[in-house]
Amino acid sequence: MVVFVGNFSPDTVEQDLLDKFEPYGPVAAINVMRDEISERVLGFGFVEMADGDAARRAIADLHHSKLKGSTLIVCETSPRVERRRRIQR
Repeated sequence: MVVFVGNFSPDTVEQDLLDKFEPYGPVAAINVMRDEISERVLGFGFVEMADGDAARRAIADLHHSKLKGSTLIVCETSPRVERRRRIQR
């Protein structure tokens, strides 16, 4: 299950999120979103957990928790929907 994590401070790194989520179960991947040009942290990212139940426990416990002075927004992501290209005639 992929979990959205938002509203974290710009000095947050992957290890910070790993430290928050790992007590709930194995973390498969972490992606902290950064600006493509400046590499500045954008304040949100995604944590992938192998176990859905562990991810749901983490969401319940970590939503509105603090990390480096910021209150986190933690929620389940929805499946990506492919965007259709509009054909102009």
